[in-house]
Amino acid sequence: MAKTYKIRVNVEIVESEQEATADLIETGAGQMELVISERQAISIDECEQALLRVNYPAVRAAIAKHLTELSKKNC
Repeated sequence: MAKTYKIRVNVEIVESEQEATADLIETGAGQMELVISERQAISIDECEQALLRVNYPAVRAAIAKHLTELSKKNC
């Protein structure tokens, strides 16, 4: 039987006491955060754009980690 792999995505939008920032914060391999303003959080378009902005680098980091682990395993 061929190996299988799970892909998980967890999106959380939670209230924060931090200042809004334009910079992404990497919190782990495949995990990114962005702190947005209340104005952005209540706008469906701005909230969606923020989520999409965080998504791409998180996906790339998760793929890089996965491929690195596979290459180490196959050496």
